[in-house]
Amino acid sequence: MWGICFYSKLCHKVVAFDWDTEKKRAVLSCPEYAQGLKIPAMELKILSEPPEFIYGEQVRIAKQPEYTGKITDIFWNFKYHCCEYYIASEGQQCHRVFFARELMKEQF
Repeated sequence: MWGICFYSKLCHKVVAFDWDTEKKRAVLSCPEYAQGLKIPAMELKILSEPPEFIYGEQVRIAKQPEYTGKITDIFWNFKYHCCEYYIASEGQQCHRVFFARELMKEQF
């Protein structure tokens, strides 16, 4: 499942999770650095659909197809009710945020 996290340092970040056996806490699986973290259920808002792109996925910028990168962070944009994606290329974090419509999946 995917949701918007409101827990401390992960606030407004889109995360993947599974419920613990009692469904009182969510156990995070993405992003990788938060894997295994257990947070209270009330600290999450479940998304009706998963994000279009996921952590670690290779993408291209639609207007600059020669520029490729990897999804490093996903945040929720409350104004537009959608995901914002941060990407890195060759180890360098891109200085702007992208919406899904501005990205394309990398074709191998």
